[in-house]
Amino acid sequence: MKTHEHLIATTSGGLIVALVATPFDVIKVRMIAQTLHKHDRSCFYQYCEGVLKDVCLSCGYEHSPRVVYRGLCQREMYSGAFDAAIKISRSEGISALWNGLGPSLVMIMPSAAMYFTMFDYLREKGRTKFSEKYHNLVPSLAGITSRCANIGLFSPLELVRTKIQSEQQLVYSKLRDSITRHIKANGVKSLWDGSKSQLFRDIPFTVVYWYLQEVYKVRLSKRGYGTLTSNCGGAVVGGTVAAIISHPFEVTKTQLQSNVGVNSNFGKSGMVQQLASTFKSGGLRGLYVGITPRMIKVLPSCAIFITTFEGLKEYFNRGNDDS
Repeated sequence: MKTHEHLIATTSGGLIVALVATPFDVIKVRMIAQTLHKHDRSCFYQYCEGVLKDVCLSCGYEHSPRVVYRGLCQREMYSGAFDAAIKISRSEGISALWNGLGPSLVMIMPSAAMYFTMFDYLREKGRTKFSEKYHNLVPSLAGITSRCANIGLFSPLELVRTKIQSEQQLVYSKLRDSITRHIKANGVKSLWDGSKSQLFRDIPFTVVYWYLQEVYKVRLSKRGYGTLTSNCGGAVVGGTVAAIISHPFEVTKTQLQSNVGVNSNFGKSGMVQQLASTFKSGGLRGLYVGITPRMIKVLPSCAIFITTFEGLKEYFNRGNDDS
């Protein structure tokens, strides 16, 4: 492939995924972020003008105490993915389901280009270096290396996107204030907060996904299925298993990144302690909160990424051979 053709093949899937998957990201992040909620009356004070009134310190308006989440008036809590989608659309408008699309587009297209370019190069090199019996492992090794480099470069944008998606109607001026407070309290390196959980999420995800994707792609190909169907089927199987295994680390990553600028001490105890705390307060269900919207996002995303990349690569290579 020529350079511009490779760029098209790697970024096309990223653009489609950003548009299709962002609503499920928003739902997942909101469901995980609300697990940090603590309900009390500390955000209110009372005064008397003939009658006793409650004033909310977060918004400045008179109203009785509602559910308060990080000093913001939360009118509704979410009991599940479908409930969250309905309530977000109803209270904030359907466009709120695409919160964070800007950072997603800024991140996902160069991120996808970098990831798949590095992955494709390492996979081809690995297949020439290792004997055929190890070829099933080559994609996983290439994927791990590419993913680690990707996280190191794009983790700050992931933090920004998660923060935007975690709160109702978070305007960019408030986002800037939150990020600024976070940096002042913890230094510039804090822009990579959550990257450890992201690594622990993405490394097992990558190993399992690419291994199963390769195995099932080959099996489906041997049964006579075409390239598109084989890649798509392998991606669905690999994505399903990988998402289930890696989800607890998605929970800790989202909790940490959505809390930026709110509690500078949150997450300082370490990832293992954070996982233990989540399990203690919510059990196994707590470690898998938001798994439904993530699965709904991951399966088509994996299928779109791999089929778009492999399909366009095959198309461009065939065109180049014909010419």
